[in-house]
Amino acid sequence: MATLPVKVILAGYNIDKDTLMALMNAAYNDGEPPDRETITPETISAAYARISRNPAEIPEIRAQTRLEVEKARKSNENIIFGLGHASVAEHAVFNLDILGISRLAVEAVEHHRLASYTEKSQRYIKLDDDYVLPPEIAGTHLESEFLELIRFQNDTYHTLFPKLRKYFTELYSQEGQSSSEGPAKSRAAEDARYVVSLSTQAQLGMTINARTLEFMTRSCLAHPLQEVNYFGEQLRDAVIGLAPSLVKYVSTTAYEESVAENTCWWSDSQENVGDEVKLIHADQDGEEHVLATVLMKFDSLGYGDALLKIKEMAATEKKALVGRVLQHCAPWDPPPREFELANYTFELIISSTAFAQLKRHRISTQLWGPYNPSLGCTIPDSVQEVNETVRFNEVMERSAELAGKIAELNEAAAPYALTNANRRKVIFHANAREMQHFSRLREDIHAQWDIRRLATKMVTLARRVTPALMLMAAGKHEFSQRREEVFGTKE
Repeated sequence: MATLPVKVILAGYNIDKDTLMALMNAAYNDGEPPDRETITPETISAAYARISRNPAEIPEIRAQTRLEVEKARKSNENIIFGLGHASVAEHAVFNLDILGISRLAVEAVEHHRLASYTEKSQRYIKLDDDYVLPPEIAGTHLESEFLELIRFQNDTYHTLFPKLRKYFTELYSQEGQSSSEGPAKSRAAEDARYVVSLSTQAQLGMTINARTLEFMTRSCLAHPLQEVNYFGEQLRDAVIGLAPSLVKYVSTTAYEESVAENTCWWSDSQENVGDEVKLIHADQDGEEHVLATVLMKFDSLGYGDALLKIKEMAATEKKALVGRVLQHCAPWDPPPREFELANYTFELIISSTAFAQLKRHRISTQLWGPYNPSLGCTIPDSVQEVNETVRFNEVMERSAELAGKIAELNEAAAPYALTNANRRKVIFHANAREMQHFSRLREDIHAQWDIRRLATKMVTLARRVTPALMLMAAGKHEFSQRREEVFGTKE
């Protein structure tokens, strides 16, 4: 593992305010510093855990907990691990810097939805040639071929970037969009990155509570990729001594290992590509179900009576009912929770680039299959415009060929050779409330073109099934205009 550049650095964590104020007072006013052992997120977790059975006011409970840290730790262990009230551990929050991790390993990390991630964007930052040499490949007969492929991919990136930058600078100037090179540079980086390997290094900031951190550590230690195992070890080591009563069970379980073992990591089968967006299921009565519960709130009806009224409504009446809910909605306002009662399930064929955007929608359910070269790749139109399609396709062919060879050694490591252009199938399940959020963010004019194209197809299919619920599904840039067109409201 010595060759891996992955680093997990503890950047911060929450501590009791009074402890923080004592530290500041000691630093700036020569005050008495707090006991070192109180500088831990464990005291807040322990204090909040006692609220249900302690009649004292919360500030008093926190003060008592700060005086009894060891007792607080025993209390945490009993409540969290003995009684099973694991939500207590969620009161402890850690901020972590993650560096030198591959784009492929990032997918395993960000699979955990109950954490917050901000990742270095390949859209806006011109890439260097940093990459991860997987331990599964290092020292094998394929190492030199892998390194040669990475060089070819990166050389192609550096060939594409200036050509695309010149192309977009001229295009935007002709269209009167921008007189500066900034937007052209960003778009050039956005499209050139499609030839870059999934072994390319990334970095991200992560905010995570202790409960999710413990689960993430165990699942990473069970993962078939050694890089992800190493990340799990570093994640555990970054916090284990700081909050021992909250992050305790960090050894993987037989169940987690079996789940990882039975996951398909590579496919050399020839799949039928078909449509890149399919609506494979939608609740047949989803719209009526949502509108009935909305009507219950407005007219104080029981569900059965409300549903009968909805069934008798014309499309214009349903539109008016949605208007009562959404006509004053701003682009950043979510629809009410009643919209969560209608669901859609899509099958997508999606590039790694677009998938990086899709996986950020953590309220949805996403199930993905392996990257499969037979699904083809996504080629930016701009690559053809600068006459680099032949070289682009050569990168794809060589990447797929080497991935197949790596799969014979280790299936899990095969995707390291593939690129941001390679595709996989994803099942995406979301409710109508989340679909509106998805639309506002991914159909917006500032969204990346690949995910924006997919989002428009998805929303179009959802609108056919539930037209009233998707009335206000639109990108942020056109939200106000859509609201005026639908409801006549200019707010």
